[in-house]
Amino acid sequence: MEISIKLSSTLYQDISHLAQAKKKSVATIIQHAVRKAVTESMHGLERPLADCSDDEVLAVANLKMPDEQAVRQSELLYKNQAGTITPLERNELEGLTLVYQLGNLRKSQGIAEAVLRGLIKTPDDLL
Repeated sequence: MEISIKLSSTLYQDISHLAQAKKKSVATIIQHAVRKAVTESMHGLERPLADCSDDEVLAVANLKMPDEQAVRQSELLYKNQAGTITPLERNELEGLTLVYQLGNLRKSQGIAEAVLRGLIKTPDDLL
């Protein structure tokens, strides 16, 4: 299937530079980025917490961004505040921020389910 999308000129330039560096077409870079985003989003739409075991609910309630991603996000936030972030880094920061937000959403759902089940009284009861 073929679709058309509108990209800002800055985003297109970033994708174009990335495509040149990887010796791939712009279309291939976009397809890979969309596939990765969809895969990550689908992973976040796991089965409802009501269907999970107590251990699974507690694991979700204890979710944490992997250290490598958290460190990179901090580096990019610092560069952003200093005004030295590149357009590619800004896009990376936006992606990491989305991952962080989705993770926190899922974690809050896990906490709510854990409280509902009486597994914890407050979030402070978590590990």
